[in-house]
Amino acid sequence: MNRDSVTDVQAALEERITRMVAGTAEFKAPQDLAERVLSGLERRVKVPWWQRRVMEWPRLAQAGFALTGIVTAVALLLGRPATPKTLGAIIADLHTTLNVLSVFHRLTDTVAGSLPDDVWYGGMALCAAAYVALFFLIVFGYRMLQAPAASR
Repeated sequence: MNRDSVTDVQAALEERITRMVAGTAEFKAPQDLAERVLSGLERRVKVPWWQRRVMEWPRLAQAGFALTGIVTAVALLLGRPATPKTLGAIIADLHTTLNVLSVFHRLTDTVAGSLPDDVWYGGMALCAAAYVALFFLIVFGYRMLQAPAASR
């Protein structure tokens, strides 16, 4: 068989299958369905990478995003909160220009000195948990408000 006859046989088979399948459909597709699908695909291609899902970002951007998250988590978990002495040194430098900071200094010195490290770490963990919970609440609300009426 030459190439033209194979192409003719494939075209005839495709036409026969198309006719057979077309008669079996319960619902007919809209005439402009293919056009709408192609225009939707073209619109998706034109969306900038930073407005897409993270898994569709370039690998370098994904790595940077993951690295930033890991560094932030490590800093929150392993970094010790500032001690009252450190706060005192920082605020003492500012105290010369703003006298109001001396009140803040005494307050932070008293509060920071009286709280054990576990309270600081617990507070950071609570903030992280609240952040995650708020994120999921926002996603849930967004999906509920943006869901089509038929799927509700």
